[in-house]
Amino acid sequence: MNSAFSQEISRKVLHLFSSIIPLGYLWLIQDKGTMVLILASLSLVAIFVEMGRKYNSWVKKVFTMVLNFMLRDNELAGSLTGATWLLFGSTLTILLFPIHIAVPALLFLTVGDTFAAIVGKLFPVGRIKQKTLSGTFAGIISSIGVAGWVNQILQPEIIILGAVIAMAVEVSPIPLNDNLTIPLSGGLAMSYGLMVL
Repeated sequence: MNSAFSQEISRKVLHLFSSIIPLGYLWLIQDKGTMVLILASLSLVAIFVEMGRKYNSWVKKVFTMVLNFMLRDNELAGSLTGATWLLFGSTLTILLFPIHIAVPALLFLTVGDTFAAIVGKLFPVGRIKQKTLSGTFAGIISSIGVAGWVNQILQPEIIILGAVIAMAVEVSPIPLNDNLTIPLSGGLAMSYGLMVL
């Protein structure tokens, strides 16, 4: 197993573990205000860490020593890490959407994006720059599956619409980080679907 693939697996295991955010919202802390406060606080901590590693050599050294094995080149060079973007995306998604939309939208990110990346690396069919159609298809199927598993209200076609749009955004060359764009696009698609279907 090459180092680039190992790095991607490490990142995606952490990504999958972040499903604790939508599942915790669904099963433990169902109050929107509390969840937004928790996530906004974590986002603020993440920003302080990001600033610390940029302007403080000791913080940068410790940060790099602990997380170097999973950081991408642009993150090593000083760009915001995927984890920070994930916290931003989670905060905004829960703030903007009701719980029955926010939870599946975030699962599209934590589960769908994970399977898209892993399957795309293992079975790279239909390459689109750095992404693959095989990965996108795996992302759609896993997103529909996990969202359907936790769903209590939404019609299946709403979930399918959200999953397809979220994974279409994931494969698209949009300059914004997909930890932000995947849940927001999925949430917007499902919200739109509820209005018209």
